[in-house]
Amino acid sequence: MSAVSLLDSLRSMDLSTLALVAPASLLLLVHLVPYLWDSHNARALPGPFLAKFSDLWLGLVAKGGHRSELVHDLHLKYGPVVRLAPNHISIADPEALPIVYAHGNGALKSDFYDAFVSIRRGVFNTRDRNEHARKRKIVSHIFSQKSVVEFEPHIRLHVQAIIAQWDRLFDHAVKGGSGPEGEGWHGKDGRLWLDCLPCTSSLPPLPPFLLMLSFQGSTTSPSTSSATSPSAPPSA
Repeated sequence: MSAVSLLDSLRSMDLSTLALVAPASLLLLVHLVPYLWDSHNARALPGPFLAKFSDLWLGLVAKGGHRSELVHDLHLKYGPVVRLAPNHISIADPEALPIVYAHGNGALKSDFYDAFVSIRRGVFNTRDRNEHARKRKIVSHIFSQKSVVEFEPHIRLHVQAIIAQWDRLFDHAVKGGSGPEGEGWHGKDGRLWLDCLPCTSSLPPLPPFLLMLSFQGSTTSPSTSSATSPSAPPSA
């Protein structure tokens, strides 16, 4: 179809028809053009069909409250690399950690990290490369291999404490119980529902970075495993 005939067709449409066609066409182009203009060869990555074109699939999954389970199932089906949205790729491979998170690899943090900003940005949520390098230099010695190895037993104890606490609450939750810890928790449909962040206030003081394990509106899935006692020595 030539440009002239296309213009003639548009002129022949009444306004009501054009009002329906124009938004639909624009919506199609917004999602189709990025898919076809694939400079990173992401089109070859496996994943749900709708996720190749839109964030809608990931949004619906997150709304359902089972995102982690479904993403895990996708990795079992497709392998270590799965496309969850047009610009969102999930990687489940330990060997990818030093590549994805390496300092100076050219990858910038997305606007996802803006949600963690409180008053001022820290090393974790700073997106500007120069500002991050300045902040990182101040604390880099803390994350040396020697420091991390020495601190590992302390981290194990705190992780065991919080898992033991959640296991205890879950044992009551599956029986329909509830309690005041944090801002309150309750059991429903065989699950424990709680706000993880205030719940940590009933634990021994946690290192600040362990609070990143907590997030608003979390749920814990049914589990048959028993919790390790917080007082037990860390395993090798």
